[in-house]
Amino acid sequence: MRNAVNFFLDVNREAKDLFIFLDEVTTIKEWNLELKYLWDSGITKRAKIVATGSSGAALRKRGELLPGRGLEGNEYYLKPLSFRDFVLQTIDYVRGHSETREFYDALGKLKKTLEKVSTHIDPDINDMYKLLSKIIPFKKELEYFFRIYLITGGFPGVINEHLRGRFAKEEGFISSASAETFVRNVLGDVVKLGRQETYARQLLKEIIDKYGTRYSFSKLARDVEVTHVTAIDYLELLEQSFILTILHAYDFNKKGVKFKGAKKVYFQDPFIFYALKSSLTGRDVNDVIAETLEEEESLSKIVEGVVSNHLATTQEKPVMKEKDTFLWFYYDTRGRELDNIMKINSTFIAIETKYRGEVNFKDIIRIPQVKNYIILSKEDFGLKKNTLIAPIETFLSILDKSTYNL
Repeated sequence: MRNAVNFFLDVNREAKDLFIFLDEVTTIKEWNLELKYLWDSGITKRAKIVATGSSGAALRKRGELLPGRGLEGNEYYLKPLSFRDFVLQTIDYVRGHSETREFYDALGKLKKTLEKVSTHIDPDINDMYKLLSKIIPFKKELEYFFRIYLITGGFPGVINEHLRGRFAKEEGFISSASAETFVRNVLGDVVKLGRQETYARQLLKEIIDKYGTRYSFSKLARDVEVTHVTAIDYLELLEQSFILTILHAYDFNKKGVKFKGAKKVYFQDPFIFYALKSSLTGRDVNDVIAETLEEEESLSKIVEGVVSNHLATTQEKPVMKEKDTFLWFYYDTRGRELDNIMKINSTFIAIETKYRGEVNFKDIIRIPQVKNYIILSKEDFGLKKNTLIAPIETFLSILDKSTYNL
């Protein structure tokens, strides 16, 4: 690696702006020491270095050993496409395959409107309502895209494969090879980081079986028959690898996370759920997807996970503003629950996902510490005092990511 970099610099002595891209840098032993050497030798005065890797946990572990070497403020997440990005990046392709002139024209107008309307979540729900009002006329078109997104998630390869199959009128739009490749990458990272694949499979199966429900880590450990410490270790590893999203419950009395309370665990993308369930049950991935989308309860849990992951991307920043500092869920002693609690500046806002018809303003619990409420529905749209009801696909379509999510 050092020889390659030195050769590149030698043959580009006269160049003013150089970029060095080190892909899959984590495959190099002690790669962090090489980056430290490059910084200390002054190379970064001539060249910008971009280091990437598919193992988020490995990047973070070694990256923490590079203080003061230009890493501060220069770390970014590259996650699957958000729904907004998905729509903006596929709309021209879908438009080119439109079967009616009406749909073609509507997609053109939708694209122009979306490019002008976005938010990182505004604590003032009146402003949110005004933004959503500009998108509501395109609800039918966004429903079309959201249905596709619930199948493919945000992975470009899966999206491309599905869209090609959809417009070619093929059955089984996603190949089992795509799911297998992803599963191999997930389990391969676990092994590379010194953990056992068997334990990882057991935990992942239990997470799928309990999907969208709240439970303690000790309960999960008992069900998988591993120690509490082992369960936490694997869960944290999978979250750092961008496979899982772990939501902690918030305690308003203590003004912090309930570390010993129940948790909710979601996958960071719908396709991760489908691929892993396919592998763990031995069923075709298309059958898993079809079954999930047809069952109302299963689908609602997938949608809850999509919402939680989107909310995280609106605010997070590596190291300095991690998800657990602004996003949680909530439950009280009576077992009543709020899917998401967000803290924006000093204001708490609750977001509840009700992916069903006929949602009204009473379909959410109220707590004194929360100022405003958003209920995400299938159809309804309205504003009443401190509560906003909005169709979920319109809400997600205007959510923009933080500048540290590429």
